[in-house]
Amino acid sequence: MTNKIVAGLLVLAGVAVSAAGRHTNQLVAIDLGALGGYSSEASAVNAKGVVVGRSSIDGDPSAYHAFAWSAESGMTDLGTLGGGSQSWANAVTDTGIIAGYGYLPGATAYHAFVWTAANGMVDLGTLGGSNSAPSAINKKGTVVGYSYVANDAAYHAFLWNRRQGMIDLGTLGGRYSTAYAINDDGVVVGTSSIAQDDMSHAFLWTRETGMVDLGTLGGNASWAHAVSDDGLVVGNSQTSAGQNHAFAWSRHGGMVDIGTPGLDSWAEKISTNRHAIGQGYTTSGARHGFVWTRKNGATDLGTLGGDSSYATGVNDRGVVVGGSWTFANLTWHAFAWSPASGMEALDAPGGGRSQASAINDNYIAGYSCDDFDFVCHATLWKPAPR
Repeated sequence: MTNKIVAGLLVLAGVAVSAAGRHTNQLVAIDLGALGGYSSEASAVNAKGVVVGRSSIDGDPSAYHAFAWSAESGMTDLGTLGGGSQSWANAVTDTGIIAGYGYLPGATAYHAFVWTAANGMVDLGTLGGSNSAPSAINKKGTVVGYSYVANDAAYHAFLWNRRQGMIDLGTLGGRYSTAYAINDDGVVVGTSSIAQDDMSHAFLWTRETGMVDLGTLGGNASWAHAVSDDGLVVGNSQTSAGQNHAFAWSRHGGMVDIGTPGLDSWAEKISTNRHAIGQGYTTSGARHGFVWTRKNGATDLGTLGGDSSYATGVNDRGVVVGGSWTFANLTWHAFAWSPASGMEALDAPGGGRSQASAINDNYIAGYSCDDFDFVCHATLWKPAPR
């Protein structure tokens, strides 16, 4: 791992990094273990190095429990909702508020939850139906996602906060909607069916405007997946030619096609500094991860020697992480990419399949497996101390 990748992470614990690249620093991979079972995987990591995800537990091979891991406490079982056998944690704020979802007793209905050290796991309930699940949480602890409504006839986007509980965000006139992301100012984006033909359209929601249709790139449907703190939205839309293209939307510019002409693509996440990531297809039909900025356009991340790659996270310094197929090992391998160094493999403690799932300015989190892909453990990568 060259210094240019490490320089994309903040200086930690006295790590000195030369911006000119005169020194090489390795990223240390830490196996986070499991809750007594054989597998675990990390979904998110905060700026303090708290990792969340899910892990199998001892004695029940079909059960998974949400966990939180820190250097001080190790891996902590967050439990389940009312005795259900499975739960997942998929987001964590820098103040330690964790969002996820878990099954209720009987393993048929699942509900979104919020966990804090003070209150433990709190069931967020539903909008009258049987199931709900979170998609994202902002720094204030506001959660968005989807919930089924009465009689489970449809699902609606929701916003939940501690003061008001779960709020139905409605639809664009159709039957269903779901929220995918929320920024720190409370702007929500997602997709909703419209009245005319029940097709999905990307939406933006604020308390002042309600749900606003962002339109399409000329086709029938669109989906908004992420929003930056200054309101830039990214997602994907069908075009008039029937293709699927990544887009960027702003209040001043509207929806702009940022995909490669003639090829399918979709944008999924965006950093505070407006680095968007997604996936797209090459002329040969292979899927590659890409990063997009307004200044540089879309940049193909390439691969680690195989034909395919995908991007899963990007930080404010433009470092992208994900997974790439490798011909040498015939498996997927975690990577970190920067404009200066390109794509480089992350050390995988288990020696087998691996993936980087999330990144911030301090840490990278994901999982790595043994040579047989039987035991997979959540993994944290951080700059090595010097």
